[in-house]
Amino acid sequence: MSPASDPVEAEPLPVVDFHSHHVAPGVPALAPVNATDELRRAWRRVAREVGDVEATLVGMDRLGITRRVLSAPPSMVTPDGTSIAPDVVTALNDHLAEVVTAHPDRFAGLATVDAYAGEGAADTVAAAVAAGFTGIVVDCAHQGVYLDAPRCRPALAAAAEAGLAVFVHPVSPAALSADLGALGRAGTSLARGTAVSASLLALLTTGALDDLPGLRLVFPMLSAAGLHLAAASDPDTRIRADAPPHERWHVYVDTMGFAPPAIRFAVDLLGADHVVAGSDWPVPDRPADRRRVTDALTRAGLTPADRHQIAHRTATTLLTPATPHDAPAAHGEPDRPGRR
Repeated sequence: MSPASDPVEAEPLPVVDFHSHHVAPGVPALAPVNATDELRRAWRRVAREVGDVEATLVGMDRLGITRRVLSAPPSMVTPDGTSIAPDVVTALNDHLAEVVTAHPDRFAGLATVDAYAGEGAADTVAAAVAAGFTGIVVDCAHQGVYLDAPRCRPALAAAAEAGLAVFVHPVSPAALSADLGALGRAGTSLARGTAVSASLLALLTTGALDDLPGLRLVFPMLSAAGLHLAAASDPDTRIRADAPPHERWHVYVDTMGFAPPAIRFAVDLLGADHVVAGSDWPVPDRPADRRRVTDALTRAGLTPADRHQIAHRTATTLLTPATPHDAPAAHGEPDRPGRR
């Protein structure tokens, strides 16, 4: 998990923020469904900052962020209950490709893909590869359907074949968000975490990761409940860091929230090479800076090598398309209890 020699700690820790957002001009970022009044007020700032390239660069210099991995998940720009329009997907991806091309050392991009669009989603993935993207972003759920659904298989299969990382972004289930509204902004996060955890568990229990052995999935820390349930309910789960390399399912998680105990849990379960720095910029009121990232990783009890792994090396690996040789071979294991 750690290189043989630790990096020199006197040097500032490079930080690549894998969970950052950006939208194209004319495509507004929408607040989550049933967002609290507090979040809606904050969203005015989010909507302003999420599309301003120059201000983002200035802010990165101030915060000590080396590079941002930008994305626009479909639900961020699409009214609840509707599907993102193909022309909006094209506008987002064309603009993001221009931004990344203009600032390749500061930005990377994840192409927007409607994973629930069936075969059309595979065409979007192919277009993303042709445009130079090395990863995509998808919604964890859409209208009560999770990523294990047959209609999602074309997008996931195309991403696996191309070696792209797939960032699975949370959504706000309307009914659950309303039920948890009394908890305030934490209730919104809990509803979103429930949805993304359910999508993770659906993929793990249906054999999707056996069918697509090259698939690399990145989940936000909001999915920690799903990770815990997967590990607790199946002692042989192959998301573990110590799973045999040819059987290991490639599930990654970001550090969103920067809580040291949560980071420690993710590292213990997945390994530092499957944990990536991510902040959900610009949504949180308190933006993550280099000092906060370094402090959180240090207080999590990580070695210098593991701190560097999470702060920038895992992201670099994810942004490098995997080759067939990098993917674990299918091993023909029979169905285990819990699969359907």
